[in-house]
Amino acid sequence: MQPPRTGLIHSYRSFSFEGYQDPAYTHWGPIKTINDDRTQPGFETTWHEHQHLDILSYVVSGSVSHKDNLGNELTARAGQVQHMWCGNSIWHSEANASTQPNRYLQIWIMYPADHTPADMTARYTLIDTTPGFAALPVTLANKGITVYAGIMEDHVVTDGDAYLLVLEGSCRINGVVLESGDSAELYEQTLIERIDNTHIILFEINKL
Repeated sequence: MQPPRTGLIHSYRSFSFEGYQDPAYTHWGPIKTINDDRTQPGFETTWHEHQHLDILSYVVSGSVSHKDNLGNELTARAGQVQHMWCGNSIWHSEANASTQPNRYLQIWIMYPADHTPADMTARYTLIDTTPGFAALPVTLANKGITVYAGIMEDHVVTDGDAYLLVLEGSCRINGVVLESGDSAELYEQTLIERIDNTHIILFEINKL
């Protein structure tokens, strides 16, 4: 991951985003963006628009405050995830309104190319995640992907194509140890071995 730094935010980026561009990593499947953001108190984004994306903010530590043009003004804390179904348009900003640093993943998942639902109205949900490692309880527009996250309590076996990012601790895949910040593209059934305080996020392509 590449770590651009601007003022009160230090962002590690898995794929091309704004000033960080890598033609080899513009996306992975329907995943357009994974930004591992760490911000200081006082950080706030400008008011901006998103369209035709599912955007997840997975809070690892601290808190993230959100407000949007739908009238939502809420704060997500560790153990929670924000889900914005962007529809045709949503305007929002986010901030670290606390007195402590935070860390959260900002994840953009593209809608399917043929996605033409009758309801393209934007909406926002703040969700409590399931303890341990489990699928995030979100409903995505793209049914071809499932997102799992949390602290592993046992080994995990992927079912096929998957993208893994280690958030904290370490794990082992095919004899290779992955540590915080490491990622892996998996293209067959794979055993992910827990080592120590293994906190991961895993994107698995569904067999439709």
